Amino acid sequence: MDAPLFDAPTASAAPSSGGGLLEVTLALLAIVALIAGLAWLMKRMRGFGIAGHDRIQVLGERAMGPKERCVLVRVGTTEILVGVASGSVTTLHVFPEGANTEAPVSPPASTTGAPRFKDLLMRSLGK
Repeated sequence: MDAPLFDAPTASAAPSSGGGLLEVTLALLAIVALIAGLAWLMKRMRGFGIAGHDRIQVLGERAMGPKERCVLVRVGTTEILVGVASGSVTTLHVFPEGANTEAPVSPPASTTGAPRFKDLLMRSLGK
């Protein structure tokens, strides 16, 4: 006699719930780690996917305090000096087109005619 067409599965063929739960947990952890890794990568790559990100250039910045900075930015052909503090950005000066915003070159350190500090101090002390 032939076996019935639709036979009930035997006990050894039944899936165990522990193995399936472990697979689902590992897959979920892998997906969460992938999302966290992509978020970290996007944060590290500032300006990723933004068209025209070269229109604003930071030319220089100087710390004025623990939370305050002066930043010189170029937007198109205009250069703007802005003050950045915690919670605010303030325009300090807008330079006209063609203005020289380069740092001045310091003169050479030639002190041939100037008296030295040590000599001035000794003279003021009477020695």
